[in-house]
Amino acid sequence: MNVFIILFSLATLLQEGELVRFSANFDSGSLGEIKLIDSVWVRPSRTDSVLHLSYEVISRLDPYNPANPDLPPSGRWFYFLMENVKGKHIYLNFKNTDPKRAVYSYDGINFERFPHYQASMRKVSALFGQDSVYIAYFIPYGWERLQERLTHWTATEHVTMDTLGTSMLGFPIQMLTITDPGVPKEDKNTVWLHARVHPSESPANWQLEGLLDRLTEDSAVAREYRRKGIFYVVPFTNPDGVYGGYSRSNARGINQEINWDHPDSLTSVEVEALRRRMEDLTQEHPFDLVLNMHAQSDDKASYYIHTEESTSPEYHKRAMRLAYLTTDENPYFFPEDMFYSSPAPRYVEGWLWNRTQGSTLALTIEMPYFFYNEKPENEWVTLESLKENGTILLRAVSDYLGWDIPGRHILKGTERRNKTVYRYPLLPAGAYNLYIWDNAWVLYDTYIKDRPAGFRYVIRSYNGRYRGPLRVSIRLHNTK
Repeated sequence: MNVFIILFSLATLLQEGELVRFSANFDSGSLGEIKLIDSVWVRPSRTDSVLHLSYEVISRLDPYNPANPDLPPSGRWFYFLMENVKGKHIYLNFKNTDPKRAVYSYDGINFERFPHYQASMRKVSALFGQDSVYIAYFIPYGWERLQERLTHWTATEHVTMDTLGTSMLGFPIQMLTITDPGVPKEDKNTVWLHARVHPSESPANWQLEGLLDRLTEDSAVAREYRRKGIFYVVPFTNPDGVYGGYSRSNARGINQEINWDHPDSLTSVEVEALRRRMEDLTQEHPFDLVLNMHAQSDDKASYYIHTEESTSPEYHKRAMRLAYLTTDENPYFFPEDMFYSSPAPRYVEGWLWNRTQGSTLALTIEMPYFFYNEKPENEWVTLESLKENGTILLRAVSDYLGWDIPGRHILKGTERRNKTVYRYPLLPAGAYNLYIWDNAWVLYDTYIKDRPAGFRYVIRSYNGRYRGPLRVSIRLHNTK
């Protein structure tokens, strides 16, 4: 039986060099105030002793917001380095933020979530095996990571990069344009995506990275995505906030998410640059789709969908269709996870509604930090699941726009009396599943094609005519 003996209980008795050092002077680093609450030596055996140190961590608040002075500053994000921790039992109590289970890394690159027995809401209790450890609210996605990925994505002819402008601190606001330059622009849909309006919301960039990896890869499916669409992507709309480790503001203190209807004197340079480029790109034709990518404290993935009453029945129907396409065959995102709102002009969605009256479908999509569908007993959020959500989102966009993709054909039917007829000019040989749409793709039939030939399929009406799309998907195929 071990006998625990408390040797010392005053911080003033700590020997020189034993105190833990805290710092956050690096990309996306953030730390407010650290208070040493208690320190004790504990002897778990006759020959060993362990120093237990308890700290109160107060996150750094965002700067005062001159555009919305009544909005309280956020202090959600923290990301700091602790040194001199090897062999010590460290207790961290977070006072003004809400991590359910924080993450840590010994190299600042490979992060892991603390196991449940070491972390809970606003607390960490861990004995570290190395001398230096990084602690963060969630796995960071900083400026250096983005530049590395931009170098990778822009290495091909179908990805170009330019700058919309510069932030208040001089960072470039970078935009990717991803498309097949050999296909005329007028034959394509246009999709705008941007992320990191709120710099603490790193899950949004991990989701976006999954989407961009799939969109830029050398596969038959990705090549067809690029033939069908032009993707304008701004990974960091708030580079100052990301690099500076802020929570919801830029370096000036402005929350850019609600800054779209302010007078020029109170509009951030970042929002001005976004608006200017969006206006330039839509002089002849509005965007077909705009996605504003975020992360949220609610433990679920969500869209913010504008109600039928605040928009129009047709617009709401399109929004719900994209939402259900995103939840279809998605183990992380469910139809009941949505939020509903009205398109206020202070948001980009409201600004676009006023400009296009619904010609552009504009939605905010949110990823969680901790777990999905409000079920902590299920899988917690990982980089792999966020990236998978990115690839599923891209697939949903393709289905929403009705793109004909190798192995996944979305067909519109022709109504003939009591039936709807679907045709495809040349369907490759193979075994296919046929799906109809009922707020999800529902398996309706199977189909065997012995040789490449035209495809014709009829859905007859008995209790009500089906007029929706037919999805023809090959089974066990290779589209590389």
